[in-house]
Amino acid sequence: MLLFILITVLSVTAVLIRLTFLRFKQTVSAGEKTPAPFSAVAFGKWLAGRMTTAFSKEALDKGRDIYRAWTKDHYPGPLKWIFIGFGASLTYLVASGFFFALFIGRGMFGLPLLGHVMFGGLFAASLALLLIWRGRAYRPDKDEATVFESFVCPVFKNLSGTRLRNILFWTFAAFGLVQVATALGSMLPVFTFETQQALVTVHRYSALALLLTAIVFIDLAVIPRRRP
Repeated sequence: MLLFILITVLSVTAVLIRLTFLRFKQTVSAGEKTPAPFSAVAFGKWLAGRMTTAFSKEALDKGRDIYRAWTKDHYPGPLKWIFIGFGASLTYLVASGFFFALFIGRGMFGLPLLGHVMFGGLFAASLALLLIWRGRAYRPDKDEATVFESFVCPVFKNLSGTRLRNILFWTFAAFGLVQVATALGSMLPVFTFETQQALVTVHRYSALALLLTAIVFIDLAVIPRRRP
């Protein structure tokens, strides 16, 4: 359990720092004034400024505009309920699952566990609908050019932003299916106690991989970037 906590904290922190640093570099390239471009001090000041305004009215309005634009373009009309159901279930599952995994030694119990099971059903249903509706937009052969290809994947220079987005989408879908399968398997009486424990462990690490994939996908595909 301690190992999972350590891996979770380090991996999520590393991914968030990496993504925010890429945002910082792109902001500097776009011409925004900073104390010392690409230095640790400049990055720290930039990050502190962003954090202090994260819950301001301007930031909340911007978040609402991003949500409206995303649903209008990708989930028009009543289809937005697929996105709402998926987003609500994912948010609750991540919040409740990682809170109890990181801070409550005995694990999840009581009403939070009941809510976790109920939102798990909503997640499974909304994920299936999401794959049916949006899967064609992320087919492997689709590789249009994007304005942020130059810095979206600094490790693999020949991997375009669109292709990376497609990979992330199907990776998320795969881990989502693992989540559903392991959750169901851990509740069925046909498996031994040792097998159910193994399924719970797989469920936890799969949830971490799903969270990291979701963070990168949202940063890449949902949140708009400044044009350099």
